Amino acid sequence: MENNIYLDRLEELHIPYKTIKHQAVFHMADLPEIQNQCTLVKNLFVFDKNNEKYYLILQTATDKLDFKKLAQQLHTSRSSLKFGDPKVLETVSGMVSPLILEADLPLRILADPKLMNATDLGFHAGTNTETIVISYHCLLNLMNSLNYMIEVLE
Repeated sequence: MENNIYLDRLEELHIPYKTIKHQAVFHMADLPEIQNQCTLVKNLFVFDKNNEKYYLILQTATDKLDFKKLAQQLHTSRSSLKFGDPKVLETVSGMVSPLILEADLPLRILADPKLMNATDLGFHAGTNTETIVISYHCLLNLMNSLNYMIEVLE
C-alpha cells in the first residue's frame, strides 16, 4: 500500500500493523481467504433519527447486529435506528472504518466484546484491496488519540 495519511498516523503513534493485500472486496463474504489471516471486523455506521446521533458499531465479520438489543443499550427505539449514510462523515468516501476517522466527529463507537482480546483485528483503510491488521489494544490507543472512547456493545 502506498503510504497515506492513515498509515502515517499509525506510524506516528508507534502502532504496529500488518498489511494484507487481496482482490477488490465489495462485501464481507468476499473475504474468506483473509479470515484465516486475521479477525475481520465489520464496521457498521448507524444513525438514531430520533436523537440525531451517529454510532460506529464494530463486530466480527460473521456476527449480525441485533438492532433491538442495540436500541435498548442506546436508550432509544428500534424503529429510530437505521444504517447511516457514510457521506455524512466527510472524510470517509463511501466506507467507514475506525482507521480513517477524523478526530472529534459527533460519533460514538461501540465494539463487540469478542474483539477485546484480539491481537489481529482486520480493518480496511480507505481501499477495498488491502486490510490493515492491528490489535484491539492498539485500536484503543488510536481512538484515544482522536478523542474517541470505545464502549462495549452489549
